[in-house]
Parts: sequence; C-alpha cells; structure tokens
Amino acid sequence: MSQISVIDAGINGRRVLFLPKNSRTSYFQNLLMAGRKELSWEVHVVCRDFERRLWRDAAPDEKLLHALPDFGKQQAWEDDPAQVAEIDAFIGECERTSRLSAGRILLTGERDIGRGFSQGFYYWFSNTLSRSALRDNTEPFRIVRRIFAFARSTISAAQPDFLLSGEWADPLCLSFNMVARAMDIPCIVNRPSKLWGGRFYWSDDQQWFNRAAHALCEQKNLQNAPVSERAQERIASFRAKPSTLGYVRKNWDSDDRRGWGRVHLDLARMAVQEVRYRLKGRRGPSPKPTLQLAVEYYRRAWLKARQSHFFSQFSEEALRDKRYIFVALHKDPEQALNGQAAFWSNQYNTVSFLCSIIPAGYSLLVREHRRNTGRRPTRYYKELSRLPNVHLIDGFDDQFKYIANADLIITENGSTGWEGLLLNRRVITLAEHFYQNPRLAHRVRDPELLASTVLGLLSKPPISDTEAHDQALGRLLDAELQTTTPLDDANYSETFKLLGRLLSAPTWRTAETALVTSTK
Repeated sequence: MSQISVIDAGINGRRVLFLPKNSRTSYFQNLLMAGRKELSWEVHVVCRDFERRLWRDAAPDEKLLHALPDFGKQQAWEDDPAQVAEIDAFIGECERTSRLSAGRILLTGERDIGRGFSQGFYYWFSNTLSRSALRDNTEPFRIVRRIFAFARSTISAAQPDFLLSGEWADPLCLSFNMVARAMDIPCIVNRPSKLWGGRFYWSDDQQWFNRAAHALCEQKNLQNAPVSERAQERIASFRAKPSTLGYVRKNWDSDDRRGWGRVHLDLARMAVQEVRYRLKGRRGPSPKPTLQLAVEYYRRAWLKARQSHFFSQFSEEALRDKRYIFVALHKDPEQALNGQAAFWSNQYNTVSFLCSIIPAGYSLLVREHRRNTGRRPTRYYKELSRLPNVHLIDGFDDQFKYIANADLIITENGSTGWEGLLLNRRVITLAEHFYQNPRLAHRVRDPELLASTVLGLLSKPPISDTEAHDQALGRLLDAELQTTTPLDDANYSETFKLLGRLLSAPTWRTAETALVTSTK
C-alpha cells in the first residue's frame, strides 16, 4: 500500500465529480491521476466533447466522461409543461438551500448568457449563447434551466462523494454547486494561495475563501500567539522590495512572452478544433471562434496605441506631494467580482460612486488592469475620464509606488488592499476578501456610510499601533501557511492529508471548523 493510502485511508475509494476550467489543466490532470492510482478514486469529469482526451488518464472509462450538451438548443423535455414546472421547482429548492438566486448565475455568465450585464464595457467574442441572450432577454433563464437539468442528471448518474473544481464562478460550476448543496454533497475547491506563492488550499466555502485560515487566525489573535520568523521575513522582504505574488507574476510574464508566433500557433489549434467540431456533427458547445479571436488580437494592439493618451504615469516624487485615493480595477470579466462581490461587479459604477465621496483637495487615481488594455471600447475611457477628479493610471506602470504613497486605498476585494496593509496604508474594502480576518482593513458594508468612513480615516494616522498591526499581518500569514500545502508536492501526501481533514467533518456545513481544529 502506498504512503498516501496509509495516511489518508479516510478518502480512499471516493467518487469525485470534477468540473474543469481552462486554467491549471495540467495540475488537475496530475492531481486526479494521483487520486485514482493511489487512493482508488473513481473520477468523473464534465467536459466538452473535444476535451475528452485531456482527461482520459484520470477517467479512463468512457462512462466517466460526461459531455456537455449545447445549452443553446431546446431540449426534448421542454415540450412537456409538467417537466418544466418540476425543474423550476427544483431550481427554487436549490436557490433556498444556497441562498443564491438564478440571477447570480446569469451574472457569472456575463461573457455569454449574461452578456447584457457587460455589453459595452469590454470586447468579448460572440457565440450562439451571447447572441440569443441579447436577441431575447427571456432566453438566458431557459438556458439556466437546461444547465440545472443537466447538473441534476449528471450528479444523479455519477453519485459523487464530493464535487471538485477550481472555483464556482461560471454558470456551469455555480449551477452544479447549487444542485450538489441541495443534495447535501460537499463542494470542494482547490485554490492557489494569494498570501504565499507556490501554495494552495482546499475549501468547501461557497465563495472559495480559505475559511480555515481565517478561523485559525482568529484563534491566534485571541491567544496572542507569537509570529513565526518566516512570516516576519515575508513582511520585511515585501516592504524592502514589493513584488507581485508568484502565480500572478507568472501569468503576466506568460502574457509578455506570448509573441506573434505563439498567438498564431494557438489560433491554428483552435481552428483545428472548429473543423473537428463541424465534421463530428456539432456535438455539444461550440469551440471558441478562431476568426473573431484573430480580429481581437489585432484590435487590441490598435486600441492600446489609440487609447494610450487616456492614461497617466506619475513619478514617485510627484506622488509624495499629491493627496489621492487609489483604486485598482479588476480584470473584466472577473470571477472575484461576479462570484464574491456581485454588488460591485460594474466597475464603472463603482468608480462613479467613489467620485461622489472624494473629499476636497483629493484626487481619485484609478489604475487600469493590464489585462484590460486594448479590450475596452474607447467610449468607456472617455466616460471615465470625464468623472470629476479622476486620473486614469497606466496598468503597466509600477503599482507599488501608487500604493505606498496613497492616503487611502479603496478596493472591493482585490489584492491591492492586502498590499496596502503590508505597506502601512489606510485600506477600505467593500466586500469579503481573503485577508479580512485581522480586521485591519476597514470593511464598509453600507455604501451610505462610505463617505463618513473616508473622512474619518483621513483625519487619523494610517497606523495607530505598528507592532500590533504587524503581529496581525503575521498571524494571518502563519494561519495561511498552516492550512496550505505546496503546489509541487511530489507525492501528494500533504495535499490529500488536508483534503481528508476537510472531508472528515460530519457535513459540508461544518467542514472548515473541523479543518481548523485539526491544525491546532
């Protein structure tokens, strides 16, 4: 018997239903294969027809691969009013269990079935779903109904012990999550840590936060626990030389290296997928449209040059003499907004609202996300630049000089807030976030209180007790470290140990409590 099987017998022989995403494919391939070989998992995968080959090592039996249908096509059962009414009643049950409405599913689908939410804010390729959603605004819910019907039938067929995904912020994943929770089946995510590069955590939280780390941090604060040398070094090194977190920097570096040749090689592969899709009779959802993506590539370069005059860059010296509030935009579309901060998902409205609470003598510096560059209509930046006291900041300029010199940082739930806390800045957050437990950032839940909160914070020093501030930061780092494991875990022993602790709770509703208890 392998080392993993001895340590984690509690998760042997599990049925796992996996919902893949485009990101971290190779990581999940290896993880699921390890589970199948070392722990005798029966792995089921929901995937597009042309993606089956990616998952055959993890799910070698054809019956374990659940092909996605084309949700844009009417299903046979929709001709029966009784079946439609029954599925609608089931959706209502899922909504009550999860405390989420079907409208949230549409928001997570702003690229296609929820395109009405985002039309005009950024360019995204058109497909059958987006065209039908814009043509008939009653069609999106019919599509959601089909997704729920598919999720229920798939879960019933697979009979999983738990669902596994990288997050729950797209229509398919969120629908499966809501259905599984209504059936009292745990829904587990595997997420990279935003506090420690190269590490990840398991969570059954519906918003995929590391609640175990938050709870453990709370215990450390109550016990006045000492901070480890590793956490102290992490804080000191960041202050000495601020740097973007590992996996984010890796994505940016990948973007920078993705030259003309690599782009067109990827487009050629997509074209092959389109041809195969047509030759096989158009089974399931269609692949991405190669021609539209090719046009998008050249349009981005053109728009980036054409729109450059909207953006400013300030020197470090100029920022020291400037009074400003700093806001960093998220990438659009953004799962951290749609899935975790739906109230603030429209970033134009957010910036517009923040303009209304700027005190006299201050400016609002709004930094565009580098991955939005060249993807927005020119009109979007024209309207933003007309807002009072707004300066648009180049997304490729060093963000840390803007953070380090800001009088105040406001973010929905972005990492800018965490970086601001590390650099001893005042921080306001508008939604739940991954660094909320130390309560060093000022969480504003009622937008009507935002103006008074801003004025109150600006009238006080950024940090009242530096030692207590650093201890709170360090305890969160320590808690995160204790509830995560390295991404490059060679034999997956620690990886599956953490998963076993999470699944050992009586129900998914108390899983995080059990995980924290086991880390004491």
